[in-house]
Amino acid sequence: MSEPDNRANLADPAGGRDGLAPLEWLVLAGAGVVLVLFRLHAFDLPLETDECNYAYIGARLLAGDRLYTDIWDHQPFGIFALFAGVIAVFGDDPSVFRWLATAFSLGSLGLVFAVSRRCAGRPAAALAAILFALASSDPGTAGEGCNREIYMNTCILGAWYLAVRSAGLSYRLIFAAGVALAMGSGIKTIVAVHWIALAPWIMLRVWRQAGPAWRCRAAMVSLGWFAVGPAAFWLASLAYFAATDRAHEFVDAVFMFNLSYSEGAESFAARFARFFAPKRHPFIFDSAWPIWSSAAIASAVLLFKGIRSRCSGIGAVLALVAGSFVAVCLPAQFWPHYYYLLIPPLVIVAGSAVTAISEWCGDSKKSLPFATRLSRIGLYAVLPVWLTFTEYREYLSQPPFGITVKRYNSRDFWGRAYGEKVRQVTNPEDSIFVFGNDTGVYYYAQRRCASRYSMITGLRTGYKGAEQRRKILLQELEKDPPRLIVVLFDEPAFAQWQAFLNEHYGEPIGWDFHDRTGAPIMFVMARKDQPVQALNWDWDRTEVGGWNVGAER
Repeated sequence: MSEPDNRANLADPAGGRDGLAPLEWLVLAGAGVVLVLFRLHAFDLPLETDECNYAYIGARLLAGDRLYTDIWDHQPFGIFALFAGVIAVFGDDPSVFRWLATAFSLGSLGLVFAVSRRCAGRPAAALAAILFALASSDPGTAGEGCNREIYMNTCILGAWYLAVRSAGLSYRLIFAAGVALAMGSGIKTIVAVHWIALAPWIMLRVWRQAGPAWRCRAAMVSLGWFAVGPAAFWLASLAYFAATDRAHEFVDAVFMFNLSYSEGAESFAARFARFFAPKRHPFIFDSAWPIWSSAAIASAVLLFKGIRSRCSGIGAVLALVAGSFVAVCLPAQFWPHYYYLLIPPLVIVAGSAVTAISEWCGDSKKSLPFATRLSRIGLYAVLPVWLTFTEYREYLSQPPFGITVKRYNSRDFWGRAYGEKVRQVTNPEDSIFVFGNDTGVYYYAQRRCASRYSMITGLRTGYKGAEQRRKILLQELEKDPPRLIVVLFDEPAFAQWQAFLNEHYGEPIGWDFHDRTGAPIMFVMARKDQPVQALNWDWDRTEVGGWNVGAER
């Protein structure tokens, strides 16, 4: 039995296979330049606390520490391995990580273009690339930074491109798509949602293209090949940690803890509504509002066109949006950078929908009246112009402090300032501990955390295993009490922690007060037997930009 013709049922299959035209190269090059220029505007920003944690843990791995036992985090090892590799080659200057994020963003730009081109044609690809270049550094979703979602997007988009390029029964490309998602899940396990979103699309496409006598078998075989990469990746990971006597710690951190982390205070269904009105960060949509506001209309347009045409390319685009939406909502935390997973899908949707509307205005291959041609040009221009305005208002026109103050107040600048203060009064061989989640202190001080818990997320009340982790924390600190402890009010002090402080530390040697209310937000303690020089620990945010107009929460 011979295989049937497996040409992709996409909007522009010929264009998807042809080489790029000179104009397409020009659009891609121009979009790449815009993306880099936009990112350069934020290169002088301090690294945020998550980014500092990746860099700190990456450096500790290079120093011989073992993940989940000597240094702990509840995320998979991928992001730490990536940062460790980059540090080994290029060092750990903040600009190194800015360029790393830029490189991945350029990769995502190319994949946005490639997915759009195969699914919706050349004009849609050009528009999507331009929109992504403008929104790549979107401050509302932490796009200007170096957080996990930037790297996850590249893996997710790579998987979708390989799938839509697979021409139905190319099991090699389907397998490669699964590998791409496996690599993304090594950065954050929520990428598994995208496997669930893409798998039915692959099976349905194979079902439609295979012969009637063997379509069930072909669909199941394609699903098997799609699953091989993730299964092999995670089985190999588990085997590695088992071989190094860390299987329990690995499973507990990456899977068991994350289940409790994602429980949320509301019902399961409520988290999908909370997406549209996040309590802590209502500004998420401001800077990329043209993309968010047009997404619903664009999705409806594509859904209508997809139902009429039964085009698998449109189905792929809508599946990508659905997968990203669920991936943002499932953790039930709604940090701004989580939303960045939706920026690439939405620009693809917007480009595809604009092209569909343009096609309804008339066949582009025929001669059209001047007014019609002008309206089509305006249709393609409105979103880029609008997005440029909002990104300029919220990002390009802002000083460095103004870019991030709405997102996390001044915490990134605070972490850098305190790291420098700690560095002044300690020696390189000293260990310190921050009772909070401000790993910027470790990174900018270049000092080692006295415990495996560089962030206290795992110690917080209500999370699975918190009591056991608190015991481990105190055991590690008792062995060699850190020279300096910085105490933030992220988590109430528990009895054993307070007893440890009373035994080894005297009265606080310094306080930091809120610049407006005067309320204490942090204090510093030094070991009784290892005092440090006097220092003014009260940091004033006016040193780095003051109170940004309209930004105070």
